[in-house]
Amino acid sequence: MENVDLARLTALNILSYFLAVSYASIISDNVLFQLQFPGSSSSGELEEFANNVLPMTTADHEQYQCLLPPERDPQLEDLITYDGPAAIKIMEPVLKGGTCTLRVETYWTYELCHGMHLRQFHEEKLPGKDTKKQEYFLGKSYSLPQDEQFASQNITKIHGSVKDIKVPTIYLDGKDIPYFEVIMSNGTPCDLRDNEPRQTRVKYICEKNGRGDIYSFKETSTCEYEVILFSSHLCSHPLYRLKESPVNMIRCYAMDGSPAQPLAYEALMRKDSIHQYTVPKKPQQVQEEEEEDSRTVQSVDRATRGPVSSLADDQLLKDFLRGEYCLHGGQGWWKFEFCYGKYAQQYHQDKSGKTLILLGTWDESLHKKWWAEAKRPKSPKQVTHFYSDGDVCDMTGKPRQVQVKLKCKASLGQHAVTIYLVEPATCEYILGVEASIICPLLDSADEFGLLHIEESKP
Repeated sequence: MENVDLARLTALNILSYFLAVSYASIISDNVLFQLQFPGSSSSGELEEFANNVLPMTTADHEQYQCLLPPERDPQLEDLITYDGPAAIKIMEPVLKGGTCTLRVETYWTYELCHGMHLRQFHEEKLPGKDTKKQEYFLGKSYSLPQDEQFASQNITKIHGSVKDIKVPTIYLDGKDIPYFEVIMSNGTPCDLRDNEPRQTRVKYICEKNGRGDIYSFKETSTCEYEVILFSSHLCSHPLYRLKESPVNMIRCYAMDGSPAQPLAYEALMRKDSIHQYTVPKKPQQVQEEEEEDSRTVQSVDRATRGPVSSLADDQLLKDFLRGEYCLHGGQGWWKFEFCYGKYAQQYHQDKSGKTLILLGTWDESLHKKWWAEAKRPKSPKQVTHFYSDGDVCDMTGKPRQVQVKLKCKASLGQHAVTIYLVEPATCEYILGVEASIICPLLDSADEFGLLHIEESKP
């Protein structure tokens, strides 16, 4: 038996008229319909529900008797009866179970031990030395939010409409999804906020196959974070289950002389299967493709970097090297600005104003000294520059400093840029800058990694 969404049958002019007339009072964007063509009707079924049967004739003069589903009362569907443990009781096995979840990113690894701590760390093995570790606690232990909107986490009995109970929701993938929240507080002091402890809001959402997997992690404001996780435990409470829109089945039975399914419907299904069918990738194949993509990005060299292609490109490169064309990037709370030969900084801007932290400024002599002391070899893939004398760090009492890694990324558009920031030591940063504008400049790097462009001859 084949099913298809009603919206996909507009080419057949099927049912559009009587749905508009008969269901005008209840149809909304959340009402879903599916068509079925079971062939001939079972004995007495159409007679039993005669008031819900409407005839249909296709453009090819095929005739069907369509049985409409009964109208639903939205108010009845919102009624809930529940007498069981509160959400906080349901989540106790998670928060007191001592289990941990890891999220590995480019530089940092995040460890969430539910109800215990959230840790951000980086480990690096140095040649002939012990492992070097940097870590920050983004929260230790947990507490429940006291805001009135989270009162639903203590509800044990429900009898009435779900609309009368306020449950906090978060907007994900086009849906408002209810969540359960705990606050991880008392983290590592934050020098950007007068040494106030870091804090994280951990939001659990219902997912029947969830095992505490981290869906997302972000910094929502300076040294305050948000983590969203999947949990199957939460699904046992009706307030936290995602409400699915019911599917209304419409069965269209063929009348004498008509095929079981309209010819145009069969053609549409064949066309759809051709366009949508894909061979699922095996995990090993996906991994190999990701590794190949990584190798492609990492191995950009002189063979893939072409010369400046136009006068416009030539002017853009000159502006970049003069620090007049700055690169901007970053996601989440902090954004970054890099102006070659001038400075690197991070900033946040909203209606109340702009918060700006100078990570480092350019001093060619200090860069050359740093380069010589570090004995850095020249690389065809990227160059690293040293920017010093940034804003004074409250935790160290010293100016901030940053190593800016300039890397060719030919796959990006001319004005596209990827910028990320890591902090391997307190107030000492690495700012990664990946852009296509860097590609034609790397061949010009001198013995100190400084970039140049040949002046056009008159």
